[in-house]
Amino acid sequence: MFKKLFVLSAAVCFFIVSGCAQKAAIQPKLEKTIVCFGDSLTHGTGASNGETYPYFLQKFTNLTVVNAGVHGDTSQQGLDRIDEIFQFKPFMVLIEFGANDFFRKIPTAVTKKNIESIVDKIQASGATAVILCTEDNQLPELRRILVEISNDKNAPILSGILNEIWTDRTLFADDLHPNSAGYKIVAEKVYERIKPLLEKQQ
Repeated sequence: MFKKLFVLSAAVCFFIVSGCAQKAAIQPKLEKTIVCFGDSLTHGTGASNGETYPYFLQKFTNLTVVNAGVHGDTSQQGLDRIDEIFQFKPFMVLIEFGANDFFRKIPTAVTKKNIESIVDKIQASGATAVILCTEDNQLPELRRILVEISNDKNAPILSGILNEIWTDRTLFADDLHPNSAGYKIVAEKVYERIKPLLEKQQ
């Protein structure tokens, strides 16, 4: 009887230790790094001398900010490469996808599912997933699904990061992409909105 109890206790301890080890393995120690993960607006198309919004955000935060933006990326392409960002062990990831999906007429349900999966993967890593919505009025359907994802996943959303500059064409390099001065304003707005989240990390 005592032998059976000993074996049972040992098995229980093994599973508890094993479970803790697995949890520790999937949530490594995070660095004081922010990853900006998105398409051309994150990449900085239209900027001069690398003066993208992640570039300015690094100056405002005094933290390491990684630009993981790729011009033309859809939400599916973002999802396909998301594992690449975890090498930086970020404590926060700013997600900016969806506009190219709408331009290419990708079904809304597909876009939503992809961005949900991106948020899930980031949160599973232990990082804070922050959703960026570029412009409230130009793509209202995109804004709608991003707000839904924000609510469903308890992920902060920064809505309308281009709102203040959209009508000032001197701040744009082309019809869609800001120039360096425009990206600086975008970075200022993002910084002000994430500042409370940064303070919680300190």
